[in-house]
Amino acid sequence: MTVLPSFKTMISRRSCLQAMAGAGAIAMTGDFIGKANAATTTLRASGSPMLVGVNLGGLEDGSTFGTTVWKDYNVPSPTLATAWLRIGCNAARIPHNLYRMQPEGIGTALNTTYLQYSLDLAQPYVAAEGFVIFDPHGFGNIQTSGSAVDITTSAGQVQYLDYMTRLAAAISSWMETMSAPSMSVGIGLMNEPHRQTNTAYQPVWNAAISAIRKAGFKGVILVPWTSYQSPAQFSASNPVPAVTDPVGPCVVDVHCYLDQYNAGTGEASISTDAGTSRFAGLLASTLPSCYSGIVLSETGGPTDNVSVQALSNLLFTLSTDNRVFATTVWVDDPWLLSNGNYITPNKSDPRVAVMLSTL
Repeated sequence: MTVLPSFKTMISRRSCLQAMAGAGAIAMTGDFIGKANAATTTLRASGSPMLVGVNLGGLEDGSTFGTTVWKDYNVPSPTLATAWLRIGCNAARIPHNLYRMQPEGIGTALNTTYLQYSLDLAQPYVAAEGFVIFDPHGFGNIQTSGSAVDITTSAGQVQYLDYMTRLAAAISSWMETMSAPSMSVGIGLMNEPHRQTNTAYQPVWNAAISAIRKAGFKGVILVPWTSYQSPAQFSASNPVPAVTDPVGPCVVDVHCYLDQYNAGTGEASISTDAGTSRFAGLLASTLPSCYSGIVLSETGGPTDNVSVQALSNLLFTLSTDNRVFATTVWVDDPWLLSNGNYITPNKSDPRVAVMLSTL
């Protein structure tokens, strides 16, 4: 396996997990990571840094049902992934549009060309033994029928489970071809569900996890919750709901922006503790034993001093909690150039400097 030069002095995540296994902290057989429902374990080894990286946006751009490349959406180049890896950011999230991925609807194969865009972006991260997330950008809906259907409805759940089964099978096959360690790849269950309660989403997530595991996926499953995945909904008295994962690992997947309303639209923060205050309840709570950690898969803000300090305070706080496995900042996508969250792998950007400071 070829490792980029900037990673030669880094401890690989696989090595960290193997060390944990040797110490009895987590059971492993080959690339199998100990069953998440068996005991509370963490993906991040004690003393190892939190993974940091970026969302490589573009595939999710544009109208939900627009399918013309370079008109309705753009395709990030794998060289962009390599550029982030070379400066030390070894995690990435690749959002995608569900309709473009399965345009013929339930029971049909995924669009191999569109799927390959995601796989090509993911390849450098697997080669570098980093961490990459495939994320369906559906906002609580499944769009493969040509219309948006809530996944908590009977019809929506059937479509959704078909979709996640096919996505998991395709990614599992690719991982086998790549000889990818199981913990180097994650599948998100859904981007920013918000229309229903956590009670309504919980059985859907359990069904999806079961389908994903039956499809052969042994990597990390990222579990989102309502309120656009805000961590502020959780506290010691209102902890994250549990899920059932017969294989593991699965992690809590949250979004935490730094603007006044946690909207993620690129406005500046009005407080340097915007992120830390929103995360406080989740970090003060005890995670159910089904979870092997937390991933902050979207955060960000512009380059003004307050927003940069808010990002610094948040990432520092998360880096000191061993349960937080990875953070991927939103977003490197040239179609969002005018959005305050737009970021590139430029070390002179103070936000990039903050990201690198946590490694």
